[in-house]
Amino acid sequence: MGVPQVVERGLRLTLGSLLVLAALTLLGTSAVAQTQMAGSSLQTPLAATPAPGQGLALSYGYYSRYQRFGLTYATAPLWSHAFTNNGRLDLNVDFGVGYWKADNRHPDSMWDMAIVPTLRWWPGSTYYFEAGLGPTLISRTDFAGKELSTRFQFTTHVGGGFVVNGAHRFGLRWTHVSNAGIKRPNPGLDLVEAHYTYHF
Repeated sequence: MGVPQVVERGLRLTLGSLLVLAALTLLGTSAVAQTQMAGSSLQTPLAATPAPGQGLALSYGYYSRYQRFGLTYATAPLWSHAFTNNGRLDLNVDFGVGYWKADNRHPDSMWDMAIVPTLRWWPGSTYYFEAGLGPTLISRTDFAGKELSTRFQFTTHVGGGFVVNGAHRFGLRWTHVSNAGIKRPNPGLDLVEAHYTYHF
């Protein structure tokens, strides 16, 4: 039994986004190095800029006939790597719970709990791109007219956002939840999510 096409696309998108981030980092390294060689000294090294600490996030996601309301605790970076172009890569973990509500579909509600390690690449001090993948438990195996087969699922997301005043982070991401082919059927659930995080 192979990985369902929808999951495969999601995983490919996650891996692809990480490759794009790596390529942009290398390009940025070259560009900034040339700028510095030309005599520019106006930039503050991003490595000297504190990474946002731990935080609490509220999120809202929507897709076709259902929506999700989420609350997340985000850790401070557990690992960081500063690049020579002043870019930085952080590893955070998001611990979240969510309530799903369907429109005119039965069953019309469920809950989830997720632990999602997330890589965030900061090419500048105020904006970032991210990709995450982690285990998820859902409260039922059917939702919004879909048979999800297992309560154990995986959450994948890719996105980006920006930070205001070092404490207020706003982001947008595409999220996919599925069981990665553990059991069929495996239609998966997709969301476009907006989120706000307060860092403290």
